[in-house]
Amino acid sequence: MYIYNMYLSSILQQLNKSNPEWWARLTDIIMPTHIIGGGFSHIPQNKLQEDAELIPNCEFVTIEDAGHFVHDTNLSDLLAVLKNFLDS
Repeated sequence: MYIYNMYLSSILQQLNKSNPEWWARLTDIIMPTHIIGGGFSHIPQNKLQEDAELIPNCEFVTIEDAGHFVHDTNLSDLLAVLKNFLDS
């Protein structure tokens, strides 16, 4: 339990006091990129779209019938999106 609390504390600290350079450096990503969001995730899809627009050669995909853990809630659609990305 102690390790879990340390891990959670670290994540919360990064989210609450994020390094602005991280966001500014999204434009440095040069590889083809996909950002995949779940349609009923707690993360607003418009925010993921904004991030995708900062990354050159990035496509944003929302898998409507999925939550935050897309692979748990809609694996078949996730695999279809990934296959399409890898085949292109």
